[in-house]
Amino acid sequence: MKKKPIDYFMEEGEAEEKIRETLKKISKLPLKDILSYAIKGERDATRLYAFLYKKIDEPYLKNKFKQFLETEKSHDEKVSQIFKELFPNERPTEIHIETWIKPFEECNCKLDTVRDYLNVLETAMDSERLAKEVYTFLEKQMRDPVHKRIFLELAEDELEHYKFVKSEYEFYKKIKAEQDFQELLKELLKNRETRDQ
Repeated sequence: MKKKPIDYFMEEGEAEEKIRETLKKISKLPLKDILSYAIKGERDATRLYAFLYKKIDEPYLKNKFKQFLETEKSHDEKVSQIFKELFPNERPTEIHIETWIKPFEECNCKLDTVRDYLNVLETAMDSERLAKEVYTFLEKQMRDPVHKRIFLELAEDELEHYKFVKSEYEFYKKIKAEQDFQELLKELLKNRETRDQ
């Protein structure tokens, strides 16, 4: 069934609610588990941007997603290093709070249409917004000024990623709207021709 514009609006509202719910759950966890969740999120984001890098042919976007891929890897390394400093000889715990990559993987996403690309960008936007909020929360939990600075920088990186992905989303959303409008016009003209005969 084809989605209507209101469906996309409702999904945006649902994403906001899901981010709030996830942050609420995360904020109740011990620091070790929050860091474990952040590490998992960075690894998921790396997989998402690796997918986009492989699937996108346009050179500018390909390069941008490669940069994001590298940035997410460095985030994983930074958070893992802080984890090791705070919890020596321990491993990150398995956290059973869903990250944004799961819906992306479950849909077995392809990039055959503009709508496919928009779906992946929606996942990336939600992931980046959540990561920014998690890092902002972690920055407030840290006592070490070096750790505070690192988490603040990570939050700023995630915000920059979000802004870029959102601008891509808005651009391609306009293209999709134009395509949908053209389809509607064709259908209306076809109906009119049939009615006039």
